[in-house]
Amino acid sequence: MATSNLRQGQYYLECDICKSPVNFKCNRCAVKLCSACVGPHMLTKPKNGHNVTEYNECLTHPQHRFSAFCKTCDIPICVLCISIKHKTHRISELSEKVETLLNIITTENKRLQSMRAELKKILDHINKRSAALPHVYKQTRESISSHAREWHQEIDKAEKTLHKDLDELQEKHAEVLLKQKKDFEDILKKLKNLKQTIFGLTKSTDISGLMEVKLELENIQVPIFIEETRPACFQPLKFNESYTTSYFGYIETLEAHKLPIDDLTQQNQTPSSRQALDVPTVLSSFDTEFPADKENKNRLYDMVPLGDDKVWTGGANEELKLFDLQGHLHDTVTIMCYGLYLTRHDGHVVYSDVNDKTVKKVTNGKVDMLFSTGEWYPFGITCTEARDFLVCLRKTDETESKVVRYSSSGDVLQEIQYDSQYQPLFKYAVFLVENGNGDICVADYDKNAVTVVDKFGIFRFSYTGNKASKENFNVSSLTTDSMHHIIITDYDGDKIHMLDRNGRFLRYIIPDQGIRTPRAVCVVREGELMVGENLTGMIKRIKYLQ
Repeated sequence: MATSNLRQGQYYLECDICKSPVNFKCNRCAVKLCSACVGPHMLTKPKNGHNVTEYNECLTHPQHRFSAFCKTCDIPICVLCISIKHKTHRISELSEKVETLLNIITTENKRLQSMRAELKKILDHINKRSAALPHVYKQTRESISSHAREWHQEIDKAEKTLHKDLDELQEKHAEVLLKQKKDFEDILKKLKNLKQTIFGLTKSTDISGLMEVKLELENIQVPIFIEETRPACFQPLKFNESYTTSYFGYIETLEAHKLPIDDLTQQNQTPSSRQALDVPTVLSSFDTEFPADKENKNRLYDMVPLGDDKVWTGGANEELKLFDLQGHLHDTVTIMCYGLYLTRHDGHVVYSDVNDKTVKKVTNGKVDMLFSTGEWYPFGITCTEARDFLVCLRKTDETESKVVRYSSSGDVLQEIQYDSQYQPLFKYAVFLVENGNGDICVADYDKNAVTVVDKFGIFRFSYTGNKASKENFNVSSLTTDSMHHIIITDYDGDKIHMLDRNGRFLRYIIPDQGIRTPRAVCVVREGELMVGENLTGMIKRIKYLQ
């Protein structure tokens, strides 16, 4: 005989087979069934067949069917319940509660189902990383063994110890990926099953079944983080006979960082559309008067908007200059490096100092260090919608390049360096920008390409120039606008490329007065670009959208 549960507003009988909430009953077999057990029960073959109907009987008075809903107790009740236990409670029509439940279920199911594509993409990323993991660790072992062969036999013990540590790390890493894989598979399976169940209940008046589905929807926990763990790698040290064991090398591991999985449904929203001008127009232009450096004759390197009426600029001297859109100089700040890489944070200009490997902020003319980038040179920097920083980094020996997300206090929140097969995403990441859809767009000088990853660091696409053109493409810098266009300055081509959010080439932006050696670029107003010419030091304000 099925038992009942009544706690915290939850009212249901237990299935005679699996103890889940009851939705149906088999009058022939005298058993109560949940949605999952109805199908298997119907496949059994008693002599007289089955007679399955929706379960709609009052728990307190089984001889009566549900006829109303008690809002005070949040349970369905019969006519006797109304006159006895619930006579002083708030009562509503059963159909009213059914309609409310169906609306909640439909809304929640739509929200959860809309996440499936993004969840599947993350699962695919995890699967690829899991498949590539043995090869990556095999390469690391080979590196360890190769290094070990250069040493004397006395370091064998150290080698074995490191192998053991590496094995343990691989096992833990594989466990993390396996757990992530299972978690996402379970969620997707639940969503698939719910979709089928809800389809069958769309026009149902089965109050117990609807409450059960509502409860199941509420209990689905979509992960708010994905733990992105970088594989351990071996860092060999230079040979030193006096300290053989200590200097043989070590396993480098990085702390796993939790990346929020939120606003997945917003990533597919389409921004408002505006038409591009047939011939972009130069609204104003002015000379920043930065000197030319002696080696490359460069003048203007970077700029960042301050509101929609001023821009901070950096060039080939130790100054940052603030201009309005007509070219009037409003402020000058002295720094200790060239103004190569700029961004804005809380209304103040922030820049990368390549000389001492730090990120600094200018407040009321005073320069303060925000954080250090350690043994990595900082290059392009951008402030994100979440008010943290994305910074292009290159290792001191110039062998590796990556993008790191920092909090405003300098805590590492995320590292983006490898694709799903643990192959390097970047060779020389120099400039970057966050697109409005969460993508991170990176200008890579060695690849001469723009590499785009999503906010989790999963590779999306790479742009190496307009395939329909035979002209060379020389990526310089980039920005994005409110329509999620990716706008790239082409240094040697004297033009600006405009792509859609998925990397499809749309058109060139070449103003009526032309543009020479464009490098710095930013959006200042809707449909307006500020573009800096590297060799002339000129800034041109260009209207490119209607």
